[in-house]
Amino acid sequence: MNRNQLHHFLLEHNTRPAPDWNELLLRYEPEHTTIKGQQVYWFDWNLDTMNTPIQDSIVIAQHIPGSFMPLHMHHYIKLIYVYRGQCRIALQHHSDLVLSEGDLLLIDKQTPHAIRDISDEDIVMDIKLKQDYLSSGFLNRFANKNTTSQFLIHSLIDNRRANSYLHFSFHPESNIRETMERILCEYFERDFCSADLIDSYCFALFTELLRYSGTGRQRSMQLQPKDALVLDFLHYIEQHHRECSLVEMAEHFGYHPNYISAFLKKETGRSFMDLLQIERLNKAALYLTHSDMPIPSIAEEVGYSSASFFHKKFKEMFTSTPSHYREQARM
Repeated sequence: MNRNQLHHFLLEHNTRPAPDWNELLLRYEPEHTTIKGQQVYWFDWNLDTMNTPIQDSIVIAQHIPGSFMPLHMHHYIKLIYVYRGQCRIALQHHSDLVLSEGDLLLIDKQTPHAIRDISDEDIVMDIKLKQDYLSSGFLNRFANKNTTSQFLIHSLIDNRRANSYLHFSFHPESNIRETMERILCEYFERDFCSADLIDSYCFALFTELLRYSGTGRQRSMQLQPKDALVLDFLHYIEQHHRECSLVEMAEHFGYHPNYISAFLKKETGRSFMDLLQIERLNKAALYLTHSDMPIPSIAEEVGYSSASFFHKKFKEMFTSTPSHYREQARM
């Protein structure tokens, strides 16, 4: 299935009869509970187009216009993707969210929700995930890449814990739409190794979401102003790591150096110099892995005038000498 075939497939599927909630209720008899005065159903059945249970690790369904399901929750992670148009998501304890075309919403386990206001022109996909691609364990795989990603990952984890969902707004420069289309094409027309491909695409999708969540180009997590300011400071350190100084950075942003120093320490738990060292050493690790530059040249390239000081700091961070790190990376 290619991109055009997928589009026609989803358009045709949108005209199918909507499932009847009362029939599903009688057939599966889902358990329900009362949360803050509202009835919430446990609905863990994954249904195909014929309302037949399926047990794949990733289950994708299309919300049909006119279908209704009350507040419900699952024992798995759910991802809602707006392929076309828009929809409204009711989340218990939160204001309703309106998702626009290209938006994704990750809903945590045991989070009451319901999808509303899908018109005949809207195409909304429901993706159920047994694997949590945005768990702390997954996100922390990126934690040592640079200071910006470290801060962003912690913000992402905290945001998810606080709200039980994550909203990713569409960004035109990302590859998220293309990756989602690849997932859908593989899912709706299975072929050799489709399951493996889908899993790989899902990993790529959530890596892309991590890249565009909360960056300077995109504030999809609705970061607080102080968080946005931290990201601006960290981006500056990342871009000017070779010759960055606290005084020059303060002049660039129009703040006193002491303010920036104290602000970074409070918000990241690290001093300006610690953040600068992390950025320089991570860049050095990239040179060691992907180039044949002599180690003294790498030290100078990332901003160290003393090769011995570079060796000392590198070993403190990576528990390995630069030469041994290069050997291990190329094995």
